Amino acid sequence: MSPRLASLAAVVLTALTAALALHFASAPTALPATAPPEVFSAGRAREHLARIAARPHPVGSPAHREVREYLVDTVRGLGVTPEVQAMAAIHPDMEENSIPGATVHNVLAHVKGQDSRGVIAIVAHYDSVPTSPGASDDGAGVAAMLETLRALRTGPPLRNDVLFLFTDAEETGLVGARAFAFHHPLADQVSVVLNFEARGSHGPSLMFQPGPGNRWLIQHLARSGAPAQASSLFDEVYRRLQNDTDFTVFLQQGKTGLNFGFLDGFMRYHARTDDLAHFGLDSLQHHGEVMLALARHLGDDALEPAPPEDAVYFNAGPFLVHHPATWAAPIALLALFAVAAALVMGLRRGRLRASGLTWGAGAVLASAVAGAAAVQAAWWGVLRIDGGLSVLPQGDAYHGDLFIAGLLALTLSAVVGVQALFMRRARAEERVAGSVQSLSSHGAPAEERVAGAAQSLSSHGALAEELVAGALAVWAVLGVASAFAAPGLSYLFAVPAFVGALALGGRLRGSPEHPSARGRLLLAVSAIPALMLWVPQVLNLYVALTLALAPVATLAVAPWLAMLWPQIFAPTVRPGRRVALPMLALACVLLGVGVVRERFDASDPRPSSVAYAVDANRGEAYWLSSDFEVDAWASRFVSADAPARRLDSYLPRFWRDVRVAPAPHRPLPAPSVRVSRDETRDGLRRLVLHVESVERAPLLQVRFGAGTPLRALTIAGQPVDASAVARLRDVPGGGLLEYWDVPPGGLPLELTVPEGTKVQLRATTVRFDLDQAPGTPAAQRPEDTMPVPFGFAVTDETLVSVTGEY
Repeated sequence: MSPRLASLAAVVLTALTAALALHFASAPTALPATAPPEVFSAGRAREHLARIAARPHPVGSPAHREVREYLVDTVRGLGVTPEVQAMAAIHPDMEENSIPGATVHNVLAHVKGQDSRGVIAIVAHYDSVPTSPGASDDGAGVAAMLETLRALRTGPPLRNDVLFLFTDAEETGLVGARAFAFHHPLADQVSVVLNFEARGSHGPSLMFQPGPGNRWLIQHLARSGAPAQASSLFDEVYRRLQNDTDFTVFLQQGKTGLNFGFLDGFMRYHARTDDLAHFGLDSLQHHGEVMLALARHLGDDALEPAPPEDAVYFNAGPFLVHHPATWAAPIALLALFAVAAALVMGLRRGRLRASGLTWGAGAVLASAVAGAAAVQAAWWGVLRIDGGLSVLPQGDAYHGDLFIAGLLALTLSAVVGVQALFMRRARAEERVAGSVQSLSSHGAPAEERVAGAAQSLSSHGALAEELVAGALAVWAVLGVASAFAAPGLSYLFAVPAFVGALALGGRLRGSPEHPSARGRLLLAVSAIPALMLWVPQVLNLYVALTLALAPVATLAVAPWLAMLWPQIFAPTVRPGRRVALPMLALACVLLGVGVVRERFDASDPRPSSVAYAVDANRGEAYWLSSDFEVDAWASRFVSADAPARRLDSYLPRFWRDVRVAPAPHRPLPAPSVRVSRDETRDGLRRLVLHVESVERAPLLQVRFGAGTPLRALTIAGQPVDASAVARLRDVPGGGLLEYWDVPPGGLPLELTVPEGTKVQLRATTVRFDLDQAPGTPAAQRPEDTMPVPFGFAVTDETLVSVTGEY
C-alpha cells in the first residue's frame, strides 16, 4: 500500500469511527403508538405529555391541580390504587440564606411484588416553573413513568415492589422529595432510586450521577439491556457543581440509585418554549427504554447487599464498560509504563530525540492555550457582531450546534497551526545538524555522505513519531494524575495512551529509512479508542458548559486533537496551508451562518425582563428589569438609562443590580400578618404569626429584620433544626423564608426570641404575571420576546411588600 493510500485509509477510518461513536451515543428513535404493548412507546407517552405540559403548572396553580388529578386518574385507570401524600413541608438544608417550603401533594403508585426484597423507587417531579409548560422539565420523566407503568402491567408481576413517585415542589427547593423521604413510611423500604430529569429539550438521556458504592448498580445497568449512556466522567464533573435534583434528597437520606437527564437545547430550559412543539420525542423514548429495562431487571433481582465499592465506567460503542475504581491507578500506571517503554526504545534506536519529545509535549500544551485563546477571541467577536447573543442570560444560543461546529473547526485550525510551527522548528534543527554533518564529512567516502543524507531524510519522516510520542507522554501523565485526583475520568487518558504506546512501539521497530504504510495505518488504528471514548464527550462537554464557557471546554478538547492529529495523519507538506487555513475558513463560515440564523422570532424568542413592585407601607411602586440591554418593549417601562442598584428588599435572592424606575402606584392587596399568640416565659418570647396572601399569590416571601436573635422557629408546624436557625440568624440583611401555596388562613410561623425583642418582618407576595400592573405590559409584549426563564434573572412578576414590627 502506498503512503498516499494509507493516508486516505486513515481519513476514512477516522470518519467511520467518529460516525459510529456518535451513532451509539444518540437517543433511540421514538416508537409510534402502534408499537407492541410490552415495549415502551414515546408515541403513547406523548399523549400523556400533551396533557401534562399544556401550560405552566407551578405549585399551587389551578393547572398544577389539574395535572395532579390527571395523574391520579391515569394511575387508577391502569389498575393501581394511587395515594396522595399532602402536607406542609420545608427543606431547611437546601439554601444557606433561606428556607424553602410548600404545601406539597406527592402522588404515589405502589406496584406490589410477589416476594419483595425491597422497593425500587422511580421518581420524577410533576410541577413546573411559572415560566414554562415543562414538557422536558419534567413532563418527559412523568410521561415516561406513566407509559412504563402501563408496560409493566402487561407482563407477569415482578418479584420486588416498584414505587412510581411523582414528586411535587421540586422546582421550589426539592420540597416534595424531602416530604416523602423524611415523612412517608414507605421511604425506609426503598432500596434503589431511579430519578429522571432534564436540563434541555432534546438529546440522549445520560446517567450523570450514581449513588455512593455504585459498582453493583453499574453492573446491573450494564446487564439490564437498557440503552444507557453513562460515564463516570459525568459524576466527577457534576459533584463539583452546585446543582441539585430530587435525587440529592435521597442521597442525604443514605439511599443509592441512578440519576438520568438530557442536556441539549438548554435555551428551552425553564422557558416558554419548553413545550411539546420544541420537544424531541427521541429523548422521551430514551428515558422510557432505560426506565422500563431497569424496572424489570431490578424488579426481579434479589437485591442482596453488595460491597460499598465505586466503579469507573464508560460507553465503548454499544457496550457499557466498567471496572472497580481501585483499578484506575494501576491502569494509569500501566499506560505510563507502556509509553515510557516506547520512548526509551525510540531514543535508543535513534528514532526519537530528547529535544523532539520536548517539542512534541510542548505542542500539546501550546495547542490547549492557543485553542482556548482562539475560541475566546472568536466568541467575543461573535457577541460583538450579533448583540442579541449577549443579552441571553443562559450564556448559550438557540442554534448552538452551528457555533459548536465552528469553534471545533477553529480549535483544529489552532492545533494544526501549532504543530506546523513545531515541525518548522524541528526541520530547522535538522538543517543545522545536517550542515554540521556535511562539514564534518567533507572528504569522507561517498558512501558515508549518502548514508548521512539518508539519515537526514529519515529523521524528517520521524517528525510524526516525535509528535505522537510527546503527546502520549503528556496523556500518560494526565492519566496518572487523574487516577488519584478524579478516578472517574482517568480512562479518557489512560486507555488512549496505552493503546497509542503499543502502536508507536510497533512503528519504531520498523525501518527508519522507509517508514511503511503499515506503520502509518497502525498509528491511525491506535487512535480508535480515543475517538470512541472522546467524540461523544466532546459534544457533551460543550453542551453542558454552554457557549459562554467554550474556552474552558477547549482546554480539554485541544490536547485531545493534538494527540490525534499526528496519529491519524502523517506530516503533510505545509499542514498550515493544507489544513489550518481551510479549517479557519470553515470556522468563519460556520460561525457566520450561526450569526445569521440566530435571530429572535416566535419560535426562538428573546428573553426580556419587567417586574412591577409595590411598597404597601409607603404607597410607592417601581418598574424593575434585570436585562443587560433593555429591548423596545421593556424600555416602555424601564428606560435604558434607568439607574441600576441592588434591590434586596424585593429581590433578596437576586445576585446583581437591576434597573429601577418609578411606576404608577396601584393599591394592590398586600399580605397580612396576624398575631395569634404572644407569650413570655423563662426569659423567652414565643410569638405565633399567620402570614397570609389575600389573593392567594403562588409565592409568599417572609424576611426577618437584620440581626433578629432567633432562638427557635417552626414553619407550618414543621420545626426548623438549630443549625438552620443559626444560619438564618447570621444572614446579613436578615434570613428569608419562601413558601409556595400558602394554606387558607395563612402561613403559621412560631418564633422564639429573647424576652423584650421586637420582631421586624417584611412580607412579600409574588405573582408570576403582570396582569395587575398598570398599562397591561404583558398584553403589549411582542411574539418574538418572552419572560426571562425562571431562575436565570428577574422574570415577569408582580411583587407587593409590607413591613411591620411585632
